[in-house]
Amino acid sequence: MKLLIELKNIISKQLPKMPREYISRLIMDRNHESMLIVRNKGKVSRVIGGVVYRVFEANKFVEIAFLAITSLEQVKGYGTRLMNKLKAYLQTRKLKYMLTYADNNAIGYFKKQGFSTIPRMPKHLWLGYIKDYDSGTLMDCYLNPNIDYDNISRDLDNQKAVLLETVKRFYTLKKYNGIAFEGSDEASRKRKIEEIVDNETMFERIPGMVESGWSYTAYKKSM
Repeated sequence: MKLLIELKNIISKQLPKMPREYISRLIMDRNHESMLIVRNKGKVSRVIGGVVYRVFEANKFVEIAFLAITSLEQVKGYGTRLMNKLKAYLQTRKLKYMLTYADNNAIGYFKKQGFSTIPRMPKHLWLGYIKDYDSGTLMDCYLNPNIDYDNISRDLDNQKAVLLETVKRFYTLKKYNGIAFEGSDEASRKRKIEEIVDNETMFERIPGMVESGWSYTAYKKSM
């Protein structure tokens, strides 16, 4: 009970426009469940975030009512970890979709977590089951049974490494030395740069310029 009260206080602070009585009612409602992030320091446990949701087993979806991280712990990846843990848990219950009404400040976060503003879940499965919010945008997320959400960060890093290794096999990276400007003072260097800008041959002698598709004629036209 103490941890749920701490979560309620975090949600109330992060969602100041939401009535506190409504937040308390949903958190304490038997139809709703909560997943919390708890930081243990010695014998002291402190809630730093959590999500409150309702499961509709028959229709294979879950509605997210609230999700919040305390302000001191934001932008540290806790929101993403919490969402991935929730997805992994919902997979064990054979659920297929997650729905939520997001306000303008939360749309970006939910998009990063795989949610879409164009609902993919059949409307007849959720219409009439969840509360409609005029001030929010309905978003949903498909829970792909082939994705290991518990280890999705590790899997993405492995895919990135394989992709980079594949690219290296087909492309040769060329590295060229920079241009050395003579003269110790700023005026001398500036004159040298002006000479290069007005010298087509000088440009073409710079290693990599022609190979990159650069054209002196096109450059002058853009000036």
